[in-house]
Amino acid sequence: MRIYLHSIGCRLNQSEIETMGRQLLAQGHEIVADSASADKVIINTCAVTAEAAKD
Repeated sequence: MRIYLHSIGCRLNQSEIETMGRQLLAQGHEIVADSASADKVIINTCAVTAEAAKD
């Protein structure tokens, strides 16, 4: 399956999406650079960062 990965948010999100990409590749999926050519799109985002940064 062709999968497009997109991360919005903090550096942790970027690390998580990179890990997810490696796992998907190991399972035989193809990571694509364009969402239009993907069978599935995965968007990783975070709603906690702004509140956590205040603390």
